[in-house]
Amino acid sequence: MAQDLVPNQQDNQVVKEDKVLAFLENLSGNSRGMIVWLSSDRLWAGMNNDGMLYVVKDSEVSTKTEAIARLTWLGETYEIEALSDNDIWLNGRKISTAQLLHGDMIEFGDEGPMSRFRLCKNNFPIRWPIEEILSDALAYAKSSRRPFVSRLAQTLYLSTRRIILETSVLFRIAVLTALIALTVTMVMQYRSDKLIQQSIQDEAQRIEALAILLAETRQQKLDASEVALLREQLDLQLSSNIKRLEMLERRMGASARVISEATESVAFLQGAYGLRQSESKKLLRHVLGSDGLPLQSAFGQPLVDVDGTGKPLELQFTGTGFLLKDGNFLVTNRHIAEPWTINGRLQTFQQSGLTPEILKLVAFLPGLQKPIEAEFHRTSKQADLALLTLDSSEISGRGLTLSEDSPKIGDEVILMGYPTGLRALLAQAGRDFLTALEETGDTDFWIISQRLSEQKRIAPLASRGIIAQITPQAVIYDAETTIGGSGGPALDRNGNVIAVNAAILPEFGGANIGVPVNELHRLLDDEEDN
Repeated sequence: MAQDLVPNQQDNQVVKEDKVLAFLENLSGNSRGMIVWLSSDRLWAGMNNDGMLYVVKDSEVSTKTEAIARLTWLGETYEIEALSDNDIWLNGRKISTAQLLHGDMIEFGDEGPMSRFRLCKNNFPIRWPIEEILSDALAYAKSSRRPFVSRLAQTLYLSTRRIILETSVLFRIAVLTALIALTVTMVMQYRSDKLIQQSIQDEAQRIEALAILLAETRQQKLDASEVALLREQLDLQLSSNIKRLEMLERRMGASARVISEATESVAFLQGAYGLRQSESKKLLRHVLGSDGLPLQSAFGQPLVDVDGTGKPLELQFTGTGFLLKDGNFLVTNRHIAEPWTINGRLQTFQQSGLTPEILKLVAFLPGLQKPIEAEFHRTSKQADLALLTLDSSEISGRGLTLSEDSPKIGDEVILMGYPTGLRALLAQAGRDFLTALEETGDTDFWIISQRLSEQKRIAPLASRGIIAQITPQAVIYDAETTIGGSGGPALDRNGNVIAVNAAILPEFGGANIGVPVNELHRLLDDEEDN
């Protein structure tokens, strides 16, 4: 039969003269987080109007609140009995009467809390170890009859709340320290990842730039198969080229004289530049394998590094230049003297922490068996022009004269230079030279030009055209040339320089652009002023 009871003023408080035998730790409901002490042999459990669970003695029973269960001390533990019309679940099982074991989960009706029963015999804890808190949470998750999502949320909330509020101060300090350490580690790892990511991006840009430049450099090189192909092509084309040149000379008349007189002053420029790491000041060098040979990546690119032990990385190039009369200046384009200034290369290098510098630059002049070292002097700020100096007595008597008059549209122009670089020189060298080169297999970039020079096979190509347009910044003409002819002189019929060849416009029927001679006069005037 149901009994009526209400709590006294000391509800949920430990009465000093009572001996505490056990307690109920409320894990859910409005009583969540509260402890209900069990300190008498016979107790009645109930809920007040606020849904709060409490337990009273026989002497405190009144007629205001219905009891839910009765708790009776059996000497070692309590027995719980569900009173009529009330449901009690023990560890998820509905019971009428059962002896309680330490750690049992009791659910007081559909509206009541879920509580954990603990024997203590006056030795109840002030703080809970983490394993007990997690054990309570796990027991709640197993015993609760709530829907899965609600049960999971309550389990997480219960364990987190108790870890924060009920663990020891030492444990909380340890957890806080661990969290701070974890946070610092994550921040440092994030910064490290960002630095690594930036480093990877910079390295990718550097590799991409090097790959492009190395691809261009390979265009200057020749292997044995290309030499053989050139020889075969030469057999077919040499006779027609000779006839074409003879016809050109007959048609040009006075122009043939101009070409003959200007040839010795038009230089074939051959150079290479390297890359120095801005931070370490070290040059990029080839990485060597155990056999002493340069290593290559899986994509066929040479491996280079500032700590490499091989030769410095060479980014090779060729171009054209011409000597000025009565001096040791050699004129060329700025993009020849400083080849990293085109196509955004310099910005790419700088972003990669690299600084380009010339490793070697030489000039080959027709009739001379040895190249002459060329040194950078200055460039124009307004135009694609540069001045180099040649310290050699062998250039005496050579040089071209600059025109004092501006050219006119329709005037004839003679363009001289070394288009396609070594390939054109090899084509002119003849079958015997190519055969010898093919037999030795020595196709090094520097050695080929050296052999051509020793055999006096360095000579520029000439083409004739008409000036189509003139602006203050450019002279446009249709004389034939291609890559490698940059820096060559554009001459009038009197052999005077009227422009310096700078670029080709293949989309406009092979038209070419030259820097007007007025810009060269300005550069030389600035030189005299300084």
